[in-house]
Formats: sequence, structure tokens, C-alpha cells
Amino acid sequence: MATNWKDLKHKASPKARAAVQREAHAELEHIGFHKLRQARQQTQVAVAERLNIAQGAVSRMEKQSDFLLSTLREYVMALGGKLELRVVFPDAVFEIETLAPSTSTRKRSSRAIVKAAATGR
Repeated sequence: MATNWKDLKHKASPKARAAVQREAHAELEHIGFHKLRQARQQTQVAVAERLNIAQGAVSRMEKQSDFLLSTLREYVMALGGKLELRVVFPDAVFEIETLAPSTSTRKRSSRAIVKAAATGR
């Protein structure tokens, strides 16, 4: 017989539940691009089609450790999201508004996007 989640949840101590919750939040804060794509239930092929690039270019993008914000914004938009940038200080939080989508509707080639991701431009 299956066990009800409510029964399991209450067996763990509040301290144990808090530890699991902290771990889950820490994992989500450091999510990789491929995990972000998978969390949105998207394939590299689907993202590549939306970006008008080859699937291999998406694979290379996901392995990059340094992106232009514009490339990152396009990737997030291809997943159906919106990129927001915040600066957090101990006493204040500022939202950077320079990430608005460009008015240009031109498509960049896969070579241009991968080159931008590789060179940081």
C-alpha cells in the first residue's frame, strides 16, 4: 500500500524538514543552464529552434561559464521566461532595467551566438 506524503512529512523533525528546505533552496540558487532548461521541460532542439541556431550551439552555450547578458536574456526568453537583474547590498536592493529586449527582430546566426558566448561579447 502506498504511503501518504502527509504521514511521511510529519515523521521528520522540524529541524530535519528545515535542513531539507535549506538544501532545496541552495540547489535552486545554483542551477545550471541545462537544469534550468530541463526544469522548464524543454529540449535543446526546441530551444535551438526558438533561437534560430543549431542544437549543438545550445549544447555549447549550456557549458559556458561566462555569458553576455544579451545572450543569457535570449536563452531565458527562448525558455519562455524573462531575465531580471538585481544588485543586492546589505541595506538596499536595486533592479537593473537595462535588460529590456532589443527592438530589433533580426535573428543572429548560431556562429554569432556561440562566438559571443565564447568570447564574452
